[in-house]
Amino acid sequence: MSDRNSAQTDRNSATEMHYRPEEVQREFDIKTTQYYERIKFLGIKAHKDGQGKAYLDKAQFDRMKRLDQHIQETGEMDGFIDSEGSELAVSNPANLAEANQGDLAESVPAPEEPTIDNGLGKQIYRAAAELKASELSMIPQVVREVANRMTKEDLPEDLKVKVERSEEATRPNFHPGAISDKLIEQLRQGREQLA
Repeated sequence: MSDRNSAQTDRNSATEMHYRPEEVQREFDIKTTQYYERIKFLGIKAHKDGQGKAYLDKAQFDRMKRLDQHIQETGEMDGFIDSEGSELAVSNPANLAEANQGDLAESVPAPEEPTIDNGLGKQIYRAAAELKASELSMIPQVVREVANRMTKEDLPEDLKVKVERSEEATRPNFHPGAISDKLIEQLRQGREQLA
C-alpha cells in the first residue's frame, strides 16, 4: 500500500464512528449479557482500537439497531431478517457458526467480570448500597407507624401477657379504703391543729 493510501486509511478510520459496548448497551437499554448475545446472534466481530478496546462500526451498530427494533416488535430475536435478507435463527447455533466460518469464538469476547476497577463493580455496589439505604430508612419508619396505630388488643397473646405483667408491677398499690382512711386522718389532724 502506498503512503498516500495509508494516510487516506488513517483519515477514514479517524472519522469512522466507534460505538463502545457500554454506549450500545445504554442506547438499547440492555445488559452486558444481552449485548453479547445479540452480537453473537448477528455474527458481529467487534473491532479493536489502538488501545485494544472493542467497538462496533456504524454498519454493525445499524444492524444492532434493526435487531433491537425487531425484538421490540416481537419480543425475541428469532425470525429477524438481516439487511442482506437472510433470516438469522438463534435456535440453531450451528447455522450461525457456519455463517461465521467457524470463528464465532473469536468474535465474541467474554463478558467482563464486575470489578471495582472496570466501573461495573462500582455501579453494582452503588445500586446495592442505594437499595439497602432505602430499605434501612423505610422499614423503621413503617414499623414505627404501625406500632403507633396499635393498641394492646392488637398484640399477640404472649406480648399482651408481658404488657399486663409490666403494668401490674409498676402500678402503685391502689386500695380505695386505705386512701380514704388516710384522707380522713389528715382532715382530723388539721382540725385538731386549728382548735
